[in-house]
Amino acid sequence: MNPAAPPQSPEYAPPELGAREKDPWIETRPGVVFFVNALLASPILLTLYPLTLRFLLRTAGILDRPSRVLDPVPAVAAHFLPVLGWLALPALALVVWNLRFVDRVWARRALWLFALVHLGTLAFTVRAVL
Repeated sequence: MNPAAPPQSPEYAPPELGAREKDPWIETRPGVVFFVNALLASPILLTLYPLTLRFLLRTAGILDRPSRVLDPVPAVAAHFLPVLGWLALPALALVVWNLRFVDRVWARRALWLFALVHLGTLAFTVRAVL
């Protein structure tokens, strides 16, 4: 008998999980579409990281000259985004479609974040074209 283990009484019993929590969510249809949405948003999020870091460093006064690490990413993004930015339109449609049947709170919040990312990409693309 392990002395560190709590006694086996009903008040120490772990809570029972419902049927919904026992099933792997990613193997369901909403989970698969959520995963595809995350894959479609990941290149944009990877581009936003150096942009945000560069903005914060320049605002704080730490980075006062061009950076070899942080400046090529926005330059490449500005070059390719007017062409590839329109691909955010079908990705945004997929997010809106997935919001109709996803019932998990954390997944809905992430989908709204993906929708904002795609809308921002579309706005940047429209601004770059006009």
